[in-house]
Amino acid sequence: MDETSTTPSFGQVPFTAEEQATVQAALQQKLGPEYISQRTGAGGQKLAYIEGHRVIHLANETFGFNGWSHSITSETVDFIDQSGDKFYVGVSAFVRVQLKDGTYHEDVGYGVSEGMRSKALSIEKARKEAVTDSLKRALRSFGNVLGNCISDKDYLRFIQGQPKARHVISC
Repeated sequence: MDETSTTPSFGQVPFTAEEQATVQAALQQKLGPEYISQRTGAGGQKLAYIEGHRVIHLANETFGFNGWSHSITSETVDFIDQSGDKFYVGVSAFVRVQLKDGTYHEDVGYGVSEGMRSKALSIEKARKEAVTDSLKRALRSFGNVLGNCISDKDYLRFIQGQPKARHVISC
């Protein structure tokens, strides 16, 4: 190896034209119903979301396992309350997702832990939830296949009538 040549650092590695076209095409795809989960929110409203492990899998498929990274840029414990022997914790976090070419998106997430008996486990749960939430929010900024299509109410109505294909993510 020539000692005068240097390997570019992560964040300074351009996508080839072919890679860029492939990534762009993948990002424009919308999630199938098998990727979208639902939970009940405030007032009994159904909320659609993508699970953290699924969006990480999709990011690896879209950008390559070594084509993206994420870092926690800020994390704040907003409150720790105790009622009797139970703890209530709220944490906010900012996560930056950066691609190998330097493109990045950053977003905020929030995590809570309610009613746990261990202060340490309550803080840990809220921190993990905040980071996962902010990671998902930052990734969705890249495109539909990483969760942005979930904010399209017409699309959600359309896929609710579709059968959920069983998608197995192998580990």
